[in-house]
Amino acid sequence: MNLWNLFGKNPKELFLEFTPLGSHWRVVTWNFDLDSPLDRQWTVEVQGPRSKVMTWRKSKKEELFFFENEKLVTKKKINKQSDDLKSLMNLSLHSTIKYSLEKNRDFMLAPVSGATAMDFQSEAKALQWIQASFGTLKMALEGMSKQKDLILTGAFFSGVVPEGKEEVLRVIAFNLDIFYYLRTDQSLQIVVFNDKDQGHGKSKTPTFQQIIKVTKPQFYDEITKLLLDLANVGEII
Repeated sequence: MNLWNLFGKNPKELFLEFTPLGSHWRVVTWNFDLDSPLDRQWTVEVQGPRSKVMTWRKSKKEELFFFENEKLVTKKKINKQSDDLKSLMNLSLHSTIKYSLEKNRDFMLAPVSGATAMDFQSEAKALQWIQASFGTLKMALEGMSKQKDLILTGAFFSGVVPEGKEEVLRVIAFNLDIFYYLRTDQSLQIVVFNDKDQGHGKSKTPTFQQIIKVTKPQFYDEITKLLLDLANVGEII
């Protein structure tokens, strides 16, 4: 008898069954909303025909949890021989982010009616602000990659917001809370909050906001590069 029949499904099979395809809401988090500052946790969630959540938790012991439709499917204690599961978890984190980014490429290339030369000028200034701000985050991530004792806290949300039905890409990294709203008129609305010294979600006044009509691909390139850096630094090691 296969022992996994007693204790739940084989985690490798659950990883192989996991896919973000067809999902309408996706979440990836790194040490976000922890119960204890000593804990470490990675989570990937997709909501579609079924809700699936995978959580890798390092606390007093290291464990992997699989949930489907809010019910625990199985959990596994992680040991030194679990490098293959660690690789599969990292792959799931990367593939969920990659799918989310690729899903919106057509939107970013779609023209917006009524765009003017003044839009282009204001967007050029806005792009400089985004590049400078994201550049600061990237330097911080580079510093973390060289100091493994530092702890990354961040989150990525994409798709149709369950509560508000808006299409959004949202990245929380360090002190910035970044929203890319994909509007029905094909414009891209960017809103950035600076939660420095307040805690995530505490700032109610945007530090930056801009409607993008002409240069959507350039702004999408910036958040793509930021997310790839975030995913690489945030891998389970």
